[in-house]
Amino acid sequence: MKSSGNLCLNGLFFVGFAAFMTITSSAIASDHQDQCFNNIQGKIPWNKEKNMNWDPANIKQLCAETTKPDQPGACFLSVQEGQVNWGSGIDWEWKNIINLCAGTNDAAKTVDCFKQAKGKGLDWRDAILFCQRGN
Repeated sequence: MKSSGNLCLNGLFFVGFAAFMTITSSAIASDHQDQCFNNIQGKIPWNKEKNMNWDPANIKQLCAETTKPDQPGACFLSVQEGQVNWGSGIDWEWKNIINLCAGTNDAAKTVDCFKQAKGKGLDWRDAILFCQRGN
């Protein structure tokens, strides 16, 4: 009986520790997304007309799951500024840039991945899918 009580106590401790770690991880992820949001809203234009007033839902999509809050915005900006040819020019639809850059932790790696995928003959849509989230 005593041994069973110790296992139960240990089990409760473990569950409590796991719950604490989950809450801590969620709080950190939320902080990263908040920092990312603040790095973009009012600072990075989402269109060629240089409008910096983003729909919050679009920033949330761009920043989702990043652990490096400066990278999604940097990725978006490098594509938006015309540094990346998608196959028919350098003018991208903002939605496609969000799809490419969403959640990235390495803007340069994401953009380079896209360029290399296009260079190997992938359609731009397939290249975006291939390069999302660091693949």
